[in-house]
Amino acid sequence: HSRHAGHGPMCLALLVLAASLPMATGQIYTFEQVPLPEAKSLHTMYAFYVYSHQDAPDRSLGQPFVKFHSLSAHSTSESKTDAELANYEGVQLSILPYRDFWALINPSRFCATPDDVQNNLAEHAEQMLVQKGPGVSNTDVSLYAHTVKFHVVEKDLQIPVHSTGVYILVYSNCGDFSEAVVSGTVIVKNAYGFLPGNEYHKMPFYGWLSLIYTLMAIIWMALSFRWWRELFHIQYCVAAVILLGLLEASVWWIFFNDWNQTGLRGRFLFVVAILSSVVKSVFSYMLILVASLGWGVTRPYLDHRTIMKVQAVSFLYIVLDFIRESVLSFRHSHSLSLAFVLLCLLPVALLNGVIFYWIFTALSSLMETLQERRQQEKLLLFERLWKILVAALAAASSTLLFQIFDLSRSISIRWHYQWFFADGVSHILFLLVLSVMMYLWAPHTNSQRYAYSQQIDGNDKDKDEDGKEKEKPNVWAEEEGLDDDGEDESFWATTHEKGELKPKPTSVAPERIGNGEVS
Repeated sequence: HSRHAGHGPMCLALLVLAASLPMATGQIYTFEQVPLPEAKSLHTMYAFYVYSHQDAPDRSLGQPFVKFHSLSAHSTSESKTDAELANYEGVQLSILPYRDFWALINPSRFCATPDDVQNNLAEHAEQMLVQKGPGVSNTDVSLYAHTVKFHVVEKDLQIPVHSTGVYILVYSNCGDFSEAVVSGTVIVKNAYGFLPGNEYHKMPFYGWLSLIYTLMAIIWMALSFRWWRELFHIQYCVAAVILLGLLEASVWWIFFNDWNQTGLRGRFLFVVAILSSVVKSVFSYMLILVASLGWGVTRPYLDHRTIMKVQAVSFLYIVLDFIRESVLSFRHSHSLSLAFVLLCLLPVALLNGVIFYWIFTALSSLMETLQERRQQEKLLLFERLWKILVAALAAASSTLLFQIFDLSRSISIRWHYQWFFADGVSHILFLLVLSVMMYLWAPHTNSQRYAYSQQIDGNDKDKDEDGKEKEKPNVWAEEEGLDDDGEDESFWATTHEKGELKPKPTSVAPERIGNGEVS
């Protein structure tokens, strides 16, 4: 008795799979000259997720079914031809419920003998033996089997599926001949189309997500056009994140819609969808990181060493997250072991921890700097950002702990809702954080107050024309090109270079500092 061959120890195998296959199988499993299992053995090949017609979220296409299409065996032996094997009936393809697999299949005796036929335990000898009572049909236990013949292509066999659940595709050879290959297709179709049941809810989810991102893009564009003179770096980056989110949601919706209609997971759309998710994630993380490091807030640019670190982390994240997304996409349909999945997910999880540690450390340092400079408006903004990031991290950690705890439950129980915790929660949290950032950095008439600038202490005194002292208003000045050690001297040297500034109840336009012009 053999099982589905184990996967290699390297996660990069998933990259090869995604890049090399013309089509990654979905609810259509294609046999292209697949060698027979060894004599008296079986392999588990694939997992199908099926809703009964009654339980299906959409019943527009009628009764779900399994179809064995154009299946035939071909001898590769020099001693036996297809014609000589015309009566060989040991090769079978079957789908049976995952939850009842070990109840239906005895691992020590799963091939029928003539005695089993005589005792009405099986219909034919040298075929897969199912543990069921006398008089109980395969359909009664939700098992659907097809015998693959040599020499001729059998007529298609289509059988309706009446029970919701996870079904395992079993490839068995209970005869004594194994020098042959099998070609053909096993098709499973739900009441709504070809999407596996555990993937279906992602299609409407990404559809709604696309609409939400479209609305957010319209709002942000309207505000940006209204206050275009006040825009600064971070606001442009927020716009880019919104567009990347819209691209990601749209591509995934197109991908799932195409998969639902054709039954095949298209390679190109699959790779583009994963890349869109990875690029959005890394761009968003790096945006929060560089903002926390003070870019565009307390300094005009980051030093070369920091930029190199950010670029290295970004590249590493793209590679590891692509592997992660690939593994998560295949983990339910293929027999990927838990150890293999964890091996592929652990590196990106550790990298996420490093990035968040860097973000919170930098953010804490930034808030201390703003506190020392008494830039209270900026400080309040980043304190709010800190709170929302802590809340999002707490929610994500809780979700991760639930998923780890949920692994102890059978996949036949958790496949209905697992998509929400694996994909839905992360997108919802991302959307909430992005919405808060849009609120905090929304373009308005005073947007430049959050850009790279220094607030001059409002306690400075000046004299009016009558010789009385009066307070000078707060002045905001852009400091591009000034180093941190000589900020005050450089500012006053610049503003007093071409004449004394006369106090007015307005602020100095940043772009006019140094030209002696006051607005």
